[in-house]
Amino acid sequence: MKCAIKQLSVFLENKAGELSEFTGILSKNHISIKSILLADSTDFGLIRTIVDNPEKAKTVLEDEGFSVRFTDVFGVKIEDVVGSFDKAVSALSKAGINILYTYSFYEANTGIFIFSVDKDRFDDAIVALQAQTIEIVQAKHFYM
Repeated sequence: MKCAIKQLSVFLENKAGELSEFTGILSKNHISIKSILLADSTDFGLIRTIVDNPEKAKTVLEDEGFSVRFTDVFGVKIEDVVGSFDKAVSALSKAGINILYTYSFYEANTGIFIFSVDKDRFDDAIVALQAQTIEIVQAKHFYM
């Protein structure tokens, strides 16, 4: 799947310095963070991140004791106009596809929304979005 982006999910203790340790390991190993989302609970944090070299990132983080797993996600380009995100969400909804989570980042005047859907509906999601002329971001956009 050319559009499957390898997102790293990393569990952290919810304490001062954990995020800095995580980013320091990536920086020291010349790995660039392209997008990051940090969610927290009382006891732990969960990082969802896209980096330029996911295989290397997984290896170096695991070597340092972090729990890391890959999730295939996809990105869609969204113009910065009212209703553009709704167009993507509506296309998935009309196709009966549940969005597990989404987050975004911007490059110049274009937003890129990252979506996670059920694995068995991944290809259906791509087809539904393309049918609405929504641009899917190729995974190579993020990688070295």
